[in-house]
Amino acid sequence: MTDTESAGRSAGLPTAARLAPAFGLGEVTAFTRVARGAMGAVWRLETRTGVYAAKEAFWRQPEEDLVRREVDFQAACGVRSPEPLTTPSGSYVVDGWRLYEWVDGVVPPRDDLDAMVWLAEQMAAIHRVAWTDGPMETNAWYHRVDVDWPALAARAPELTESVPRLVELTGVVNSTSPDDLVLCHRDLTPANVLIGAGGPYLVDWDNVGPLPPAQELGFLLINHLTDEYAVRRIVSAYRRAGGPGELTGPDGFATGLAIMLNYLHGQTSAALDPELADEHRAFAARQLGGLIRSVPGVGVLERAVQFARV
Repeated sequence: MTDTESAGRSAGLPTAARLAPAFGLGEVTAFTRVARGAMGAVWRLETRTGVYAAKEAFWRQPEEDLVRREVDFQAACGVRSPEPLTTPSGSYVVDGWRLYEWVDGVVPPRDDLDAMVWLAEQMAAIHRVAWTDGPMETNAWYHRVDVDWPALAARAPELTESVPRLVELTGVVNSTSPDDLVLCHRDLTPANVLIGAGGPYLVDWDNVGPLPPAQELGFLLINHLTDEYAVRRIVSAYRRAGGPGELTGPDGFATGLAIMLNYLHGQTSAALDPELADEHRAFAARQLGGLIRSVPGVGVLERAVQFARV
């Protein structure tokens, strides 16, 4: 166990003592943080009745009505995922936390092509549902980039060489209008796959919301754009599974680019923020080099569109 995990375990025990009885799970025997991302962390909650996954949100607290819609949508898609738990009164959220059944499994690496093919098949199943019931407002995070890159680079010199590319890609995002929206997972990455004894599970449905299917397909491909074999295999799997999205130009990658650029902006800002907790600043700083290197050029996008025409 790392020092951070050990400290987190000690700090988290009072939380566990509230969560377990709220969900009717009995006495707590252990509570350990096992993973974290930019937006939250996952804890392993052990009680006298079993083992469960507890999800902590750092910034945006889950809203009960949106969680209920997410759970209904997940069920309609038929994708194997850990079962979300409720309190005895039927609530999914307690003090900003959510609980799930525990799944023993491993997270595949980002370049695991088999995991990407499986995600493409699940994406097709999700898109075939064509869910448009309820609110379908878009979130600017997926469709808009409002960043003054030269000004940010003046504070973060590691961005300087990439500024022209960042400005050009921002133009691609902001000139693309989202249309033909359906409800989507919006975070289909190998980081959200758990490969257990019974096969893969898709986790982290927290970001469910509307997207054009073609743009979610583009997001799935965003880290494989230069690999013709990978792009063709992923798109072929999506097509065979009945996925309706089709990439016709660089604008098909607009959502993937928006997420990539907004995340780069957010992590750069976090690394520079003296008022942020040391843990969060350090987490952001560690990511910057890889994030900068992953940003593609427009020419790469155009070639990837050609690869995707299978």
